[in-house]
Amino acid sequence: MKKARRGALSIISRALVILLVIALLPFAKDLYRLIKPDVTGEIAVQSRILQQKLESSQRMEVTRIEEEGVLEAKTNVIIFGTVGSTTIRYRYTASFGIDLKKVKMTAESDRITFVLPDIEVLNDGIEALEINRNNLFSKAIEKSVETLMNEQKDKCRVQFLTEEQHSAKTREDAKKAFYDTVCQWLEGTGERHYNFEIRTQGQQNE
Repeated sequence: MKKARRGALSIISRALVILLVIALLPFAKDLYRLIKPDVTGEIAVQSRILQQKLESSQRMEVTRIEEEGVLEAKTNVIIFGTVGSTTIRYRYTASFGIDLKKVKMTAESDRITFVLPDIEVLNDGIEALEINRNNLFSKAIEKSVETLMNEQKDKCRVQFLTEEQHSAKTREDAKKAFYDTVCQWLEGTGERHYNFEIRTQGQQNE
């Protein structure tokens, strides 16, 4: 008898479970939405916030360099040889980063993808630490110190910009700094249920 009762109870329990599942089917979609957030809607809202932030932002610094060097300029005359020279010990400083207005953003069904622009010079400068002149004649040097410094500044800018643009470390630093910035922009908007994908211009072209 006990076995029969247990069997009957088991059948009744299963039947009740089946009936409960059938009864809840019309509400399954609503229950699923409660359990899992509407990622598509979340992406749509937050992508608009991010687009506005990007359009209203300026530039973001990624790295900064400081380099000291020496430049020497000579003036040569056919008969006399070198008739004047100027030696300048200088310091070149520069900050490199990206223009946030040039970031390309694409909103997809499960993620927001960003493509960062090339690294550029945000600000740079050069200063003379020490100047030594050696002239046989009062007007032997053809170029002024200011001209020499401006020329050296241009050379340093091209050299270091090229190095930073091709530096894997700088690209990774840019991605990290941008990720942190985006997270700050979205503070107070709630938990994020989708992914960010951040690429650099070099990765996009590969």
